[in-house]
Amino acid sequence: MPTLGDPVAIAIGPIEIRWYALFIVLGITLAVWLAMWIANQRGLNGEAILDIAPVVVLGAIIGARLYYVILEWDRYRDDLGGAINVREGGLTIHGAIIAGVLTAWLLLRRQQGTIWRWFDCLVPALALGQAIGRWGNWANQEAFGTPTTLPWAVTIDPARRPDGYEQFSTFHPTFLYESLLSLLLCTALTLLVLHQQRFGWFRAGMAFGLYFLAYGVIRLFLERIRTDSLYIGPLPAAYWLSFAMIAFGILVIVLRRSPPQP
Repeated sequence: MPTLGDPVAIAIGPIEIRWYALFIVLGITLAVWLAMWIANQRGLNGEAILDIAPVVVLGAIIGARLYYVILEWDRYRDDLGGAINVREGGLTIHGAIIAGVLTAWLLLRRQQGTIWRWFDCLVPALALGQAIGRWGNWANQEAFGTPTTLPWAVTIDPARRPDGYEQFSTFHPTFLYESLLSLLLCTALTLLVLHQQRFGWFRAGMAFGLYFLAYGVIRLFLERIRTDSLYIGPLPAAYWLSFAMIAFGILVIVLRRSPPQP
């Protein structure tokens, strides 16, 4: 896999539109469409997704950047202007998930249907948005893994290589791995939600729990070969959040398994 090269997709005078932003916008657009379509298929008002989407997206972006800035506070304590500059990356998926889910909960809890039914419609779309948005990391030459000579390795410019890896030129495209696994997760969750009546064990909210469980496992696995992890104590921050997501997903599944389906 060759390097994308210039992170700027379109330049009109002083105005630059970056690939990173285009992938994020594309991911959001297709995620909203998928969530609306699933909601309509399940007898909910898909228009409600469109109504809340701008606020949820804004909340997710704020959460994604805030989490990153907190972890990199030594870098931004004297550069608050740089703390809000997201053009070159610095959006954490864990922060986006936490803030986005909380925002969606606040906005959807009074809609027709239980919040669990809504969340089941949202998580396949969330996985799709992640699958597409991860390609922004390719554009910025970030979120790659350890060196490798595999045929699908990504070439990283010398200036973007981590300390200690300057002599290597090709690395694991962990963003590609996560994109493909997220797409697989999206497909599985979509089929589960659309055909849930075929599964006697399924209860509203279980797709939500399965998303957290599955993504926690995916990220825990991929973080082992990432070279740019942010740390909390002795472990990468993503480890702690992945442990929490796995535990939360299991808890949701167990709790939703007990009562009858709403």
